[in-house]
Amino acid sequence: MTKKLTGTKMCAAVIIITVLLFAVQYLSSRVGWLAADLFDFSAIDKDGLFAAVAVHHVVQLLCALAVIMLLHKFGVSGFKLRPAHDAKGVRYTLIFCLILLVYYIATYIIGGYLHSINTYGYELTRANVAGTLGFQLFLSGPSEEVLFRSIPITLLLYVMDPDDKKHRITAVVITAFLFGLGHISIMTFSVPWFQVCYAFVLGLAYGFVLLKSNSVIYPMIMHSMSNVISVGGCYLYMLLVK
Repeated sequence: MTKKLTGTKMCAAVIIITVLLFAVQYLSSRVGWLAADLFDFSAIDKDGLFAAVAVHHVVQLLCALAVIMLLHKFGVSGFKLRPAHDAKGVRYTLIFCLILLVYYIATYIIGGYLHSINTYGYELTRANVAGTLGFQLFLSGPSEEVLFRSIPITLLLYVMDPDDKKHRITAVVITAFLFGLGHISIMTFSVPWFQVCYAFVLGLAYGFVLLKSNSVIYPMIMHSMSNVISVGGCYLYMLLVK
């Protein structure tokens, strides 16, 4: 494939790559769960909240890095994995975290008043809180952003014009769409629509910042902080309403 594809050939290449990306993302996730199922974590995680999913994300990340190494041998580069200090990246990350914090504060205040907040059904022990927040902070962002952001955007822009604004937007939208699909349970055919749409919107933000900062590090931080704020906010709400 070449960046000089245009018209019908480029559209066909984008469609093929999108389908292949979905397959790679699904298989990487499945391999992660198969690896996690090999272990018994009941001694350290009796409620099954964080240990298995942590192993899943580590293996998923290794699969993503293996794909990058394979693609690199075929001449595809520019996955933006290197940490890079970028003023725009820092600014967008801080703004994102602030907006998300305000959103969840408003959600819990309004939801608490309307008694519409769904809380977690497990005990907030030290192990559960530390394990779940530790997983969200250190593994959720790095694992998912490499697989769902770095690889897709790089591959899509490999067959499109990376200097064309419309093509860059298209790559971000397709990537966000795949990220949303990643939150659908194919095995049970259940579609959590709010979660899928929420993931799509966040995926747009992560992809935008990836291109603006030229580094996947900022989307990783945004992704991890998004999950920490969401889960931690619910924990705080649970403690306050008791």
